[in-house]
Amino acid sequence: MTPPTDTAPHDGALVEPRTRTHGSTVGPGCWVRHGVSLEDSTLAAGVFIGFRSAIAAADFGPGAMVASLARVGEPGGARVTVGAGAWIAARAVVAPGVRLGRGAVVAAGAHVTRDVPDDTVVVGRPARILRHRTPVEDGLPDPSAIVALVRRRAPRAVTLPPSWRVGTGGLLDAEFGGGVDVRIGPGPIALGRPDGPSPLGGIRLGTGVRIGARAVLEAGGGLSVGDRTVLGPDVQVLSSGHDLGRRSLPWRAGPVSIGADVLIGAGVTVIGPCTIGDRARVADGAIVVGDVPEGRTTHGVLTPSDTRSPR
Repeated sequence: MTPPTDTAPHDGALVEPRTRTHGSTVGPGCWVRHGVSLEDSTLAAGVFIGFRSAIAAADFGPGAMVASLARVGEPGGARVTVGAGAWIAARAVVAPGVRLGRGAVVAAGAHVTRDVPDDTVVVGRPARILRHRTPVEDGLPDPSAIVALVRRRAPRAVTLPPSWRVGTGGLLDAEFGGGVDVRIGPGPIALGRPDGPSPLGGIRLGTGVRIGARAVLEAGGGLSVGDRTVLGPDVQVLSSGHDLGRRSLPWRAGPVSIGADVLIGAGVTVIGPCTIGDRARVADGAIVVGDVPEGRTTHGVLTPSDTRSPR
């Protein structure tokens, strides 16, 4: 497994491997990450699409951004319109025919079924308005600086500790360290290096850690996991975020620290900065956006049966 590279020229865009762009147009300066499905859609200049997101019948304005594992539109459905500089967070869903206004923000895990006005933050399933924002006008989001950094870095083989076992079929672009007897299931995506956007980047896994299939570990802001902790299949950990107070949505590190003997269920999303204490339990499908005390069981701020607002 090797670091990301271009699959084909797209007018200065970076389109990573295992990405499907059927019937779609990718504008200059876009960054489309590993495993994205892009069907019958258009991306204006400077759009970012995160890992394994599924986009169909959608039109994105300049500087729009989509985090990993999001779903926008459906094949053959009414077209989705995403305004300039809008932000769609991790595992969010945008239904066919929806219009997201300029600078709209869709929170992690939200399910949007109706139009969202400009500069409005929505949360929940179905999504509802949380607040409006008045950002500093410092220009639209632009991934070009990080794209340039990725292209400048010399590709290198990832070195794993000798007792670790990692399944095939994924993407590894991280600096790893930690204990022994670590197992990671097939199809992992893992990134985070100290020569990335933050010197905190990297993944440290304790002795006996187990991580299920298809994990997405975005550790640009740093990720540490304690001994004997188990992460279920389809878990997503994001150690970064964006400053919603500025139009440009600048990237910022959000380190994630997960303690020892923690059990994290299937399909969980953990968004830093946060600390999950020793022996904590996180229920299947939860979205965690804050600290979880030692020994506590949490359903997060949003699960399939929970529509509470974020803490």
